[in-house]
Amino acid sequence: MFSQLPMQVIEPTYRAVIATSWGGMLAVLLAMLMLSPLQYAINGQYEALTLVLRNDPSPLGLEVLIVLLCLNAVVQVTVHARSCRTAKVCVLVLSVLYGLFFLAHNVVHMVSGEPLGLQSFLDFTHHALAGFAIWGAWRWQKAA
Repeated sequence: MFSQLPMQVIEPTYRAVIATSWGGMLAVLLAMLMLSPLQYAINGQYEALTLVLRNDPSPLGLEVLIVLLCLNAVVQVTVHARSCRTAKVCVLVLSVLYGLFFLAHNVVHMVSGEPLGLQSFLDFTHHALAGFAIWGAWRWQKAA
């Protein structure tokens, strides 16, 4: 379908898919960060919340999340600000690594016996958005 369209039409479409996917992943990531604390706070389980947060995200995990949040914002701007081959390949590689990181994190939770719930719905949404980001980045760098 896209092969019949001129490059001036195709490239902005891929960029939009990538930026929208990364924006969606940012929104889902923020929702993930807020979900557990809100659930524990609503139930008045503040001591349990403290114990949970020590393990996930943990102090190290919180630092990693801050880096990922910053990376997310920078990728979205890069997609719109740069169109050189290097930027396209970097966005593709970062999209794949970002998606794989969260997939691996989700698998660890599933293997440890964590039950499916609202968090799982957010996880699966994040994985789907990562797939769209990877597809868009792949097509964008191939269209060069």
